[in-house]
Amino acid sequence: TLVNEYRTSGLSAKAFSKEKGIRPSTFSYWIRKRKDEDQPGGFVEVTTGLNASLVELELSYPNGVKLQMNATDLGLIARLVKLY
Repeated sequence: TLVNEYRTSGLSAKAFSKEKGIRPSTFSYWIRKRKDEDQPGGFVEVTTGLNASLVELELSYPNGVKLQMNATDLGLIARLVKLY
């Protein structure tokens, strides 16, 4: 619950853990653990049968940042997914 609250708080992990009275190292452990649980085992190929340049893609990060783009450069999309 605290990790979800942290992700929407806009605070740094250090500031959030201090606010909640949690040791930063302990909180960092739970953030990493949750991130590992949230991520699927890898990429899955998705085919739509449509021209990729016509497919609009929205990538939403847990911190609220949203990117909208055409799904033309799959390499770029993969790099953007791995940023968070």
